[in-house]
This record gives sequence, C-alpha cells and structure tokens, in this order.
Amino acid sequence: MKVAFLIQIVWFNKLIFYFAVVSGCVLAFSPAEMGLQPQLNDKLLHTVGFFIMAVLCHLAHPLNKHFILVSGLALFGLAIEIVQAYLPYRTFSLWDWVADISGVLFYFLVIARFLKYKVLPG
Repeated sequence: MKVAFLIQIVWFNKLIFYFAVVSGCVLAFSPAEMGLQPQLNDKLLHTVGFFIMAVLCHLAHPLNKHFILVSGLALFGLAIEIVQAYLPYRTFSLWDWVADISGVLFYFLVIARFLKYKVLPG
C-alpha cells in the first residue's frame, strides 16, 4: 500500500513539474512586456523561478542523484537563453543563466539537505 501511494505521489509530482517546464517556456519565449517581467527584478524572477523548478524537479524525481537534477536544470536554463538569442524580442543573457543556476544551487545545497531526511525517500 505504501509503495503504491508513493508511486501515485511521484506520478502526480512529475505531472506538475513538466507542466511547470512548459509554462516556463511559454513565459520565457513570450515578449518581455507581457507578464511579471516589467514589474519585478529580472534576476530575482530567474532565481525564484528556478528555485521553484528545482523543488518540483526533486519531488518529481526523488531517487535521482542531485548532480543529475542540477545538471538537467542548468542545461534547461541554458537552452532557454539560447532560444531567446534567436527571438527578435528577447536577448541571450549569461547573467540570467547565472541567476537560474543560483536558484537551483540554493535549493539543492541548502534546502534539499533537510528534505532528504524529513520528506523524501532514499
């Protein structure tokens, strides 16, 4: 019973995580004048957004090594920046990517250590 429940939770977490990935792409590839971007600090949005993505990624893939999850999210952030370089209304920013990575690293180096023993299996 406990294993079946865990599988259902992880499945649901994966659904939420991949929905967040698609939503993040929609926001990242839309013109900057739309959404929250003009009202808030861009680097803060990147850091918080990727912190949330790291939480969701970890909950969706609780048994994967942290290095794999961090690498995947870092590559995802880089891919977003590369696509933005080819959009006429967006630009590539290495500092945006650094902000993405800082949100991911903050989660995995600080917060995830507590979750490993309190919430997540393994």
